[in-house]
Amino acid sequence: MRFSARYSIMEKRGVDMRQDILESLALIAGSYNMAFHLYRADCTPLGEKESVKGSAEGSFDGGIRAWCSAQYNEREYLEKLLGKVEAGELVQLTDSFGCRYLLLRIEDPEHPQAAFLGAGPYLDGANSEKLTGDLAKRLHWNPERTRSLYEYRNTVPVVQDEGALLLMFRRLAAPVSQGTDRAELLPVVRMSEDEPFHPDGPSREQSYDQSMAASMIEGRYQAENAWLDALLTGDQEYTGTVLRRLSRYQMPERFNSLRGSQNMAIILNTLCRKNLERAAVHPAYIDQISREFSARIEGCVTMREVQQLQREMVRRYCALVRSYAVKGYSPLIQQVMNDVFLHLDGEISLHALAGRAGVSDSYLSARFKEETGETLSQWVRGRRVERAKELLSRENPSIAQVAEQVGVLDVSYFIRLFRRETGMTPGEYRAQSLQDSAHGTIRRGE
Repeated sequence: MRFSARYSIMEKRGVDMRQDILESLALIAGSYNMAFHLYRADCTPLGEKESVKGSAEGSFDGGIRAWCSAQYNEREYLEKLLGKVEAGELVQLTDSFGCRYLLLRIEDPEHPQAAFLGAGPYLDGANSEKLTGDLAKRLHWNPERTRSLYEYRNTVPVVQDEGALLLMFRRLAAPVSQGTDRAELLPVVRMSEDEPFHPDGPSREQSYDQSMAASMIEGRYQAENAWLDALLTGDQEYTGTVLRRLSRYQMPERFNSLRGSQNMAIILNTLCRKNLERAAVHPAYIDQISREFSARIEGCVTMREVQQLQREMVRRYCALVRSYAVKGYSPLIQQVMNDVFLHLDGEISLHALAGRAGVSDSYLSARFKEETGETLSQWVRGRRVERAKELLSRENPSIAQVAEQVGVLDVSYFIRLFRRETGMTPGEYRAQSLQDSAHGTIRRGE
């Protein structure tokens, strides 16, 4: 998102240039996947409960110095940094590992405990083995440490529009750094570590399973599993949040091309497809959407198209979970639900469903209400509306065609049903979906 768009969002939220400034900076850092830390004057972390939403305790640098040397003391390191940062200026630090941080002294009576903030690390461009190798040579590191440095830098978020990031911090941070209400841009002071960081003392990297490389790879696998678990919730907003955490891990260089991006999208599609089996989504629906995306991936002609398709993939698979997952129900109710899904474009009756399931109408009706909390007819109407929402948000059929595809032949009744369930007419819903898609908006539950 461009700076103007981001800043307008902050204005719309009514950002108070005094009371909410640290929360605003934390939000900005978070939008770039950057860590955001607040510290007291003695350089001890200021915990989230004691400060503002968005700050967090933890390692300033992601742990690389502690991994390099057991002698490393983060508090001492921060004290040295703080001694070089003056009030009223934004310091951009580039460290020995090619990573950048934004540092700021805080002189703000609204947050008297906060004396120092740090945002980062981040990179101003994609990581590569060559860049990492050049850094390792200057550090005089051996191949094992070079591998760890490469994996570490793969976990550092990339900020492509660094100028916009700096401008937002310069504009918003002036009051808390100067202790006044003057609206002005802070000057940027660029600083590098005085000397390359060389481990002194026993190294923790005595075997591969103790190395930074192994730790970073383990973290990436954990983030991938967390994202797959989030996908099963069907909550697009939550899944997107977890995906942003995963996106902090940069992909290997072989994926930094159109063909590489397409291969990554194919992998994502396969992971989503296999993962949805855990939600007991009927294979017919999984196969349909998987084949559709496979064809569309091959048709992409730019990396931007692939990225947009990946976002749509997450949205559509989440919708699939919400609409068609039957996990947690008894085998009978799962069978009936899948029967409904497969015949949603036709007439569905309790008698026909019970007959195909081999039970009486009354037994199925009672059992369905017991397990779902809804009558069968209520549940079927809900599924028709969910399917209609999916068609309206991604295709361009007429309202009559949508009604027909969800098994409602009376268009007037379909419009009334849709409005009762969603609060909008089908036409209004389609317009809102197109607007949200154009602006990249994620609506909870959508």
